Amino acid sequence: MKAVCALPSGSDLKVFIGLLAVALGLNACAPSMPVPGGTADLNQACFNSIPDMQARVLQMSPGMPEGEILANLCRKKETLTRLERREIRIALLGGENVLFSGMDTESDSQLIRSLYGYKFSYKSVNRKHGFLSPIRIRTDETGFDYTMTLIFRDGKLFEKPILSGGPVNKITSSTIFDFITPGTLVGPALP
Repeated sequence: MKAVCALPSGSDLKVFIGLLAVALGLNACAPSMPVPGGTADLNQACFNSIPDMQARVLQMSPGMPEGEILANLCRKKETLTRLERREIRIALLGGENVLFSGMDTESDSQLIRSLYGYKFSYKSVNRKHGFLSPIRIRTDETGFDYTMTLIFRDGKLFEKPILSGGPVNKITSSTIFDFITPGTLVGPALP
């Protein structure tokens, strides 16, 4: 099969060159030409603030009923991400091949089969994009991203919740060529 590349018509080429000229002109006026960004929010209605979330996590202790824990997080277990056994072992022991202390292989296997868990995310990240040059795009991300891991056994919290993540303050830069793939070039030309 022969790949066919469609060349832009004269009017499309003029529009492209015009837009490129505008981008170059605006780029000369500022160190970064702003472009609309976006936000990524998860479970914002569940907590008033990060300290509120942290205080609720500190109140959770092993032995608390699952229903009470989930009500405190304003979630139903059907809306949470269920953990695999491997993820539970990594969360509790720090590795997937680590055995529980003082247990033989059979006892360890029975314990891990009796455990189940969920992940719960609390996130608010704002993104701002801008052109640093006609081909380079900069993305600034600020906010926070927390993940709470909850492990249960027989309907009760097995260990204190594991809280990971924190503030987000990240700057990335890429070129428009990072977004161009052979599929974006050849795809429209194929029947």
